[in-house]
Amino acid sequence: MTRWDNLHERYFSYLAVLSFDKAKELLEKDGSKMQNEFLQHFYMLIQFERSYHNFGFVVGPKGNMSSFRKDKSLLQCYSDLHMSLFEGQPNNKQNNTQPSTADDAKETSYMQQLTAGLITFLSIRTNLMKLYEQISNAAKRNEHNVRLENYLDEITLISQTDMSSLSISVLSPILRLLKYEIDCLLLLIQSYTFIADYQYMSSISTLHNMFCVLKEWNDNIENQQNANNRFSLSSTSALNFFKTPTKPALFTFFSKFHELLVAKFTLYFTDILLDYGGTDAKAPMAKTNLELSTRIAQFYRRSNAEWITLVLHTNKQQIYSSQMDQLADYHLIQPSISTNENKPFQIIFGYPNKPNPTDEVTQQIITKTDINDEMLANGEKIFYNGDTCWGGILVSDKGKTAYIKFINQLKTFFLQNIDARITLALVFPSHRQERDTTIINFLSEIVDLLRGSRLLLYFKSAPK
Repeated sequence: MTRWDNLHERYFSYLAVLSFDKAKELLEKDGSKMQNEFLQHFYMLIQFERSYHNFGFVVGPKGNMSSFRKDKSLLQCYSDLHMSLFEGQPNNKQNNTQPSTADDAKETSYMQQLTAGLITFLSIRTNLMKLYEQISNAAKRNEHNVRLENYLDEITLISQTDMSSLSISVLSPILRLLKYEIDCLLLLIQSYTFIADYQYMSSISTLHNMFCVLKEWNDNIENQQNANNRFSLSSTSALNFFKTPTKPALFTFFSKFHELLVAKFTLYFTDILLDYGGTDAKAPMAKTNLELSTRIAQFYRRSNAEWITLVLHTNKQQIYSSQMDQLADYHLIQPSISTNENKPFQIIFGYPNKPNPTDEVTQQIITKTDINDEMLANGEKIFYNGDTCWGGILVSDKGKTAYIKFINQLKTFFLQNIDARITLALVFPSHRQERDTTIINFLSEIVDLLRGSRLLLYFKSAPK
């Protein structure tokens, strides 16, 4: 125990529950008891962490990411602090004097451990910001088609970082904070990838684990700090969408994205969930994807659509081989549902209900999905086709010999890939214009919603 332990522990506890004003008040009151160089570092860390948890790492239109340093990005600020601590380590000082007493030796050892732990913390922070910057840049290049599965390797690598230097008692609060964020981001990207790849057991497992981490993180914040108005954003900032009186933007982003993934999971695996839960499962399922089901029902009525379906490419595997190996190590990979080499496509969702596999319209949807698979692959293009669909009606004339009456009917098809293995198909019983705004707007809205594009848009612009 040193003279600084209690003060440092309180400081890092405030930091860990994102109570930045409390941390600042503590420094203003008792900061004179600290070493001057560390006092300045601690003040800077409060500023940096406040900005970080309110999306301060997102590059703005003019390139400035920091709300307090217009000449530097937040990443540069963290990097400078990291370098300052590294160069200031006792082991790196040229004129290091030997401690004269046992207490001096204890304090020297303590400061070495504290410095090493903070260096690790800042190193992980900068790696997380570099990953967030990649997502931000992807959102700038194509805001409607950011593929989070592309970042699975990076977040897995960060999650495997050695954090043993953060295990000293005073740093345990920020070690928990780091683990909460890393676990949330890892589980978010894993869940996103598994759902897109139609892995039922893996999806439900990671979604549940993410819920548990979010709940523990939330409880940790609420139980330890009840002060209001701890977080500040400009009233004009788009990020106020995420801000609540007691939660910063980053935490709320994770919460909202988890809600979205649960809704997407419920939609994709409707049949499986109903098989497990029966009719009793319909009510809770409707609550989890209320926005999706409401939009689909409203569009069906408004547009006079015949079918709104999701088509699974049963033979296509989306996850890269290196990622498959990593996830298998975590025992998270499960066999894909309903993979059948003889049936490369399968309708997994239909509104107002699923068309029968033997229906002519089902064969039309699958044929058009198959033929245009390459064109649909990147998820950018919409396939359009107004086609004549032949079919037959069984007719019986008052007990006489039954016969088939053949008819032709013009149908219009719109197809677009949501994920690499999932195609959204709309079928209309009459001719529709290729650029029908009602249809195109619905496609854009539902695809953006299921990909998480609307939430990822907040990686595009910095808080003002």
